[in-house]
Amino acid sequence: MKKLLSLILSAVLALALVPSAAYAQSDLNLNAQNGGLLISESGTYTLTGSMRGTVWVDPGQGDVTLILDNITIDGGESAGIAVVSGDSLTVILADGTVNSVRDGGGDATYDAAVFCAVPTRFEGSGRLNVTGNNKYGIHGQNADLTFASGSYYIQGAAGSVETSGQLSVLNATVMDLDVNQILAATQQQMVVQTGNSGKLNLREEPDKSSFMLEQYPNGTAVTVLENQGTWSQVEVNGKTGYMMNEYLAPVQGQTVESVSAAQSAGMDRPQMPSGMNVQPQNQMPSGMNGQPRNGINGNNTPGNTALTSTADSPGEIVTSTAENNAASLEADLENAEYITVSEENSQVKISDSGTYVVTGTSSDGNITVKKGTTGVVLVLEDLDLTSTTGATVAVNKEAQVKIIISGNVTLTDAENPDDENSADAAVADAFDGAAMKFKANSQVYITGDGVLTINGSAKNGIKTGDDSSLIFDGGVTVSITAANDGINGNYDVTLLNGNFTIAAGDDAIHADHILTVGSQDGTGPTIRVTGSNEGLEGTVVNVFGGDITIHSTDDAINAANGDGLYEGVLGYSFNMTGGRVSINSQADGIDSNGNVNLMGGYVSIDSASMGGEAGIDYDGQLYVADDFQLNNQSGVAGPDGMPGGMNGQMGGGMNGQMGGPMNGNETFGGQNAFAPGQNGQQPPQPPQMNQ
Repeated sequence: MKKLLSLILSAVLALALVPSAAYAQSDLNLNAQNGGLLISESGTYTLTGSMRGTVWVDPGQGDVTLILDNITIDGGESAGIAVVSGDSLTVILADGTVNSVRDGGGDATYDAAVFCAVPTRFEGSGRLNVTGNNKYGIHGQNADLTFASGSYYIQGAAGSVETSGQLSVLNATVMDLDVNQILAATQQQMVVQTGNSGKLNLREEPDKSSFMLEQYPNGTAVTVLENQGTWSQVEVNGKTGYMMNEYLAPVQGQTVESVSAAQSAGMDRPQMPSGMNVQPQNQMPSGMNGQPRNGINGNNTPGNTALTSTADSPGEIVTSTAENNAASLEADLENAEYITVSEENSQVKISDSGTYVVTGTSSDGNITVKKGTTGVVLVLEDLDLTSTTGATVAVNKEAQVKIIISGNVTLTDAENPDDENSADAAVADAFDGAAMKFKANSQVYITGDGVLTINGSAKNGIKTGDDSSLIFDGGVTVSITAANDGINGNYDVTLLNGNFTIAAGDDAIHADHILTVGSQDGTGPTIRVTGSNEGLEGTVVNVFGGDITIHSTDDAINAANGDGLYEGVLGYSFNMTGGRVSINSQADGIDSNGNVNLMGGYVSIDSASMGGEAGIDYDGQLYVADDFQLNNQSGVAGPDGMPGGMNGQMGGGMNGQMGGPMNGNETFGGQNAFAPGQNGQQPPQPPQMNQ
């Protein structure tokens, strides 16, 4: 029986305080809305839409099934889904759907985006993105967790998945975004997958320079004893050692017992199951979406041996020259003006230079720096500000402001989205459509060591105007949820440092002019785009450093501008000189309407590779430095628009062959294998994430 719940909780409450008067009606779908939802009876429920609040599962006893059908759940200060009673929970990801669950990090009892106190099984063929800002992404409290099928992309402040019960990964892809590795549970059965006919090394220690105990071919079953991020301690054929996680894949459609039985019957190699990330030998590996991977070098491992530049030297690298004098401002706390906002004192107007410390809470307030005001240092300290009549923080034209984030700062744009297109011109003109709005010719520099949470439910998280300059620096932690763009810049946007988590309905970070990530000394921010249409977009996109993970339904990185602004001045280009980028995209991985210059750093791409899509798609020239590290599972499309390998061929190894290691990877051998690295040396390894 499927039910529609109409209960809207006014607040997220502890279990003892959750109202028991839930109302059920006969219907096929549960359309989520702001508030909370309580499931107090066993049965099957379909969740669709979006909501801010917690889905409480508390039937007392019995089995509950949740069908996630393109649902977005923001748990606010508590869990997104909290399962507190019942005999079992089954979560089904509807076919072809993308679902998201996050928490706000404020509930010590339910310490995860998905909290499960009963045995829970995840299955289906859709996708689930989970962000745990409190502690864990998914927490099984004294409960078994089973990932039977589907795709899961999980991150948490203290870990992606935690359970004191048994953790099982069967026919599913579970990606731990904190370490950018496929999750393998303790005692979980895996198989060796090198992507070619080569062998995988078993090391004495989790280090590529450690003594090699043995080598094992594709399809060899191993038991994971402990997952250590990049490496796992494994047991294989009675030997214990370490293997790299990127060459281990979940057993598809088999239980641990069935594999063990096959081995005990004397099989040297179990039948290779079909499915995600596990392929029979001598066939092209398939991507996560089941499409052929038109790999650059055919072994799905870092290297660019078969990726040939079409240019002898990189094109011009255009960097931002926009002034930002706010960066040099210093806070004068001794002479600062301290302002506490409240329901009675909710409007803060700043028209003179100086230091202003703003704290407090208001359900309908804002801070405005008036036009042309320069030399302003604005310290936001333990501030919770919501506005229904415009941006919570507005910097008007030609103003110059340094914003320092201290403690926990939450800014929520609660405008009515319909106001943007209101027939009343005054209402439409007053619509800001952003939690923070910085107008034309403004200079804003954001830094600090606090936590900034931005809720852009009306439209954007941050919006900047023409000829403006926005810079993020320091150790600030930024979490943005937005209906449209996370950051939308009409001119230059620069992220020098910080920690960013962004879930956006359209672009995660957009700049009409130049988008810059990191400094040219190689340092940079950590950016996690957990959901977006496009990840990073600008006429020019420069990545000089940092650690970037992007999940997108369209191009992950796009050097383009739909309005054609600055095309004739700058030309389109994506330029990378350092850092690490990991891409999972349903369209192009990197798409440039002009040039692509890969001069340093490491990029891993898993994207679409058919229907005109590719891992790297460019309309101008391609330059690749000799030491650039690339793991491209999805091919290249040049100016002729043909996806595949070089010159439009279906990529594989060199000349389309299924190659062995090209540059010293941890797999060895294979058809047309090359010696490991230049002069037998191991190549530089990409930096590990959050190790």
